Amino acid sequence: MSRRRLVLVALVLLVVGGIGYAGLRTAYHHARDQRDLADLTRSSPWPQEQLLIPDGVPRAGTVGWLERGGLDIAYPLRTADGRAVPVLWRLRVPQPATGLPDGVDCATPRLRTCTDLGGRGTLVVTHQTDNSDPSTALYRTDGGRVRAIEVQGPDAVEVDELIAALTRVHPPSDAELLDLLRHDGYQTDWS
Repeated sequence: MSRRRLVLVALVLLVVGGIGYAGLRTAYHHARDQRDLADLTRSSPWPQEQLLIPDGVPRAGTVGWLERGGLDIAYPLRTADGRAVPVLWRLRVPQPATGLPDGVDCATPRLRTCTDLGGRGTLVVTHQTDNSDPSTALYRTDGGRVRAIEVQGPDAVEVDELIAALTRVHPPSDAELLDLLRHDGYQTDWS
């Protein structure tokens, strides 16, 4: 066999091996992502198709948690005046009696002021107490779920901007959920 032919055969084997390796590596990462996604969404009270996340959530500075009570997403909300205000956006299981998430009780007027906005939701202002900071939250019942957005502290956000954050939502793709729920340092036996 000539030297030229040997080099050609080696080159073809190298290219075919590289393509095979790339395919196996892609398949490995896809399988790992699917296992991680199943693990991260296992405790969700709803199937993955029924989850919602707000539109326009930036990748940087955003983190989420999904557990039996629902989904929580902490991210910087861009306001009309250009500020990035930290908010907690939630998709939660409502209490049967009130339709609000666990821990939200409008029966204590010294602690909370609740305003019914009709079909637009319930605005809840939590006043500063010994064990909580002031906050403003908007809750909207959505069938067997309640969507909520909460602003902690003194950063004022217009009610219309909170309503927009609750209204402009979409079902997340697998990649969006993984990016949101798989935090730095997330480790499993297969990661």
